[in-house]
Amino acid sequence: MVPGLLFIYIAGWIGWVGRGYLQAVSITSNPVEKEIIIDVPLAMKFSLSGFIWPLAALQEFTSGNLLASNDDITVSPR
Repeated sequence: MVPGLLFIYIAGWIGWVGRGYLQAVSITSNPVEKEIIIDVPLAMKFSLSGFIWPLAALQEFTSGNLLASNDDITVSPR
């Protein structure tokens, strides 16, 4: 059971840090370049703060910032 929980924690940490990094570089002047060539100081800032990701995710979920509204999600016709 412990290896499974450790895997979920590490996978969540990677996802949370990556999400934060992509959100931060999306407002810069050249976001595509920063997705290809990683800004190491910025990435380290997010990776060090990612250890409390379960609490941060719970806080964003309760505040309504974690999920997108239905109007923001496009549905393609088939």
